[in-house]
Amino acid sequence: MHTYLMAKRLKDFWDNWGIEVLVTVSCGMHMVLTLFGSSRRRMTARQGLVRFIIWSAYLLSSYVVTVIIGKLTLIQVNESTKENTDSELKGFLAPLLLVQLGSRDAITAYSIEDDRLGLRQFPNVVAQLSAVLWILFRSWNNSLVSYLYFPLLLAGSIKYGENAWALYTALSGSSGITTDEFEQEEAIQKVFKHDKDIPNNRNLEMILKAYYRFFCLKPHIETWIYRPLYITLNELSIDNMDSPLEIFQITDFELGFMYDVLYTKAPIVYTRTGFVLRLITSLSLVSCSIAFAIWFKDAFVYYINAGFTIVVLGVILTLEIYQIYMLLFSEWAILTMIKHSKNPIVKRLLIFLAPQATRWKRWSNTLGQFNLIRYCLDYDNLCCSRILKLASLDIQITNWRSLDKPSAREVSGHCGRYGITELHTSVDGTEFDKSILVWHLATEICYHSHIQFEHSNSKIKMGRYLSNYMMYLLALRSQMLSITTSEIVLEDARKQITEFLKDKSSVKNVETACRELKKPNVEGKNFKAEPQTMVTRDWYLLKDAKQVSENLLGREGDTWEVIFSVWVEMLCFAATHCRADNHAEQLRRGGEIVTHVWLMLLHQTDAGGSGSNDQP
Repeated sequence: MHTYLMAKRLKDFWDNWGIEVLVTVSCGMHMVLTLFGSSRRRMTARQGLVRFIIWSAYLLSSYVVTVIIGKLTLIQVNESTKENTDSELKGFLAPLLLVQLGSRDAITAYSIEDDRLGLRQFPNVVAQLSAVLWILFRSWNNSLVSYLYFPLLLAGSIKYGENAWALYTALSGSSGITTDEFEQEEAIQKVFKHDKDIPNNRNLEMILKAYYRFFCLKPHIETWIYRPLYITLNELSIDNMDSPLEIFQITDFELGFMYDVLYTKAPIVYTRTGFVLRLITSLSLVSCSIAFAIWFKDAFVYYINAGFTIVVLGVILTLEIYQIYMLLFSEWAILTMIKHSKNPIVKRLLIFLAPQATRWKRWSNTLGQFNLIRYCLDYDNLCCSRILKLASLDIQITNWRSLDKPSAREVSGHCGRYGITELHTSVDGTEFDKSILVWHLATEICYHSHIQFEHSNSKIKMGRYLSNYMMYLLALRSQMLSITTSEIVLEDARKQITEFLKDKSSVKNVETACRELKKPNVEGKNFKAEPQTMVTRDWYLLKDAKQVSENLLGREGDTWEVIFSVWVEMLCFAATHCRADNHAEQLRRGGEIVTHVWLMLLHQTDAGGSGSNDQP
C-alpha cells in the first residue's frame, strides 16, 4: 500500500510539475554550454570531469527539449480563464526552448562528426518548428501573452536555424567573413594598411595575417585544392617575423579560426546576415521580456506559473547578453572592425579590444609526457595501464625555429635520418612506432648517463621532453601518428622491459633501470615474452636501444644536438602524416603541439595534405 501511494504521488507530481522540472534542467544545461562550451579548447586531460559535464549537456539538451515539446503538445486547453492563462504560459515555453536550442554560440558541434551530419539538422528544424507551431495554435487565446508568441517564435526559429547553418557550412569551404571584395589582391593590401595608424598594431597585424593564411589554406578540409595566388603576398608571409614566439602566436590564431569554424557559430555570426539576425533575435527577446514583465508585474509573487516563466526568460536573456559581450573580444570581431577602422569610434574600440583579444588563453598549453620505463616499473600498481604527466609548454616556444633546419619538406619525408645516418646505426626499414620506442629508450639511457650532466644544456631538457611527448602520442593518442599497431608494439615493449627487470631487485627507479640497460649482457639475451605476434616477431627493443645509445654516447659533444634533431624530425613526420580530421578533433581536447607543427609545415609543403600512412 505504501509503495502504491508513493508511486501515485510521484505520478501526480510528474503530471503537474514535470514540464517545469525538465525546463529547469534544460536551463541548467543551457548555462553549462554557454559558460563552459568554449573552455574545452583550454582544458587539460586532468579536467575530464568538466569535459564529461559539457559532453553530457550537449548530448542531452536536444533530447530533453524534445521531451518537453512532446509534453507541451498534450497540455489541456479549458474554458476557464485561469486555466487558459496556464496553458498560454506553458505554450510560451515552446518558442523559448527553440531559443535555448539555438543559443549555442560557443559549441554548435561537439565533434567533427556533428559537422559531417549537419545536413540532417534541417529536418530536425522543420520537425521542431512544426511541433512548436501546433503548441502555439492550441494555446492561442487572443491575449497579450498570445501575441508575444510571434517575436519569440521569430527569435527561436532564427537561432535554431543558425545552428543548422553553422553545422552545414563548417566543412563546405564557404565559412568565413571574407567577402568577394576582400579576396582581391589589392583589397587585401589595403586592409593591411588600415592598421598602420593604430597604436600597438602588431597584434592586429598578426590576427590579419593568421586569418588570411587560414582562409587561403582551409586546413580543416582535406580535399581543398584552391590556393589563391595572393597567398604569396609579403603581407601573408611569416618569414619577416623577428620572433619565433610571434610565429607561434600566428599559428595559435590560425588554429583558433579553425576551431571556431568547426565547433562554433562565429563564422556566420560575424557576417552581415549574421549581424542582422542577431540584432533581430536580441530585440525580440528584450521586447518580449519587457512586455511580459509589465503585463504580469503584480502577479509574479502569487502566480507561480508567471513567476517561473519570467525566471526562464530572464535566464535566457542574461545568457544572450553574456554571449553578445563575449563576441566583442573575439578575433573575428577584431577582423570586422579593422575593415572599418577609418571610423573614429571603431578605431577607439580597436585600440582597447585588440590587446584584450590577444591575451586570451587559447589552448591547454601542455605537453603530454609518457615515460615507458616508469610505466613498466609501476605497471603492477596501476589501476589502469596508462600514465599521464603534463608539463608546461612555455619553455619550448622559443625553440620551434629549429623546424627550419633542415627544410620542412626534407624533414617530413626523411624522419629521423638527420643524425641517424652519421651514427651508422639507422632504423631504416623499421616501422615508425618501433623507431619511437627504440629512440625513447636510447634517449633515457643517455639522459641518465653521468657524463651528460656535466654538459647540461637546454637541448638535454628539450630532447627528453620531446622523447616523452612522442611516447605520449604513441601510447594515448595513436590516431595522431596514423599507426594501427601501436597497442601491440607498446605491449610487447612493456613485456620485454619487464622480463629484463624482473630479477633485478636493485632497480627501484628509472635511473637504476637505465644503468642496467647499459650493461653488456643486454645484447646477448633474448627478452621476448610469449606469445609472439607477426608485428613484433624478430624485434629486439633492448638490443636496438642499447646500440643506438652507445653510438650516441660515443660522440664528441653533440650527442644531444643529434637526439634533439631526431625528435624534431620525428615530430614533423608525425605531424604531416596525420589526417586533418585527427588534428581537428584534437583541437577540442585542448590542442597538441603536433597540430601546431602540422599547420606550420602545411604552409610550406604539400606533404601535410596527403594524410599518408607511409613509414619512415
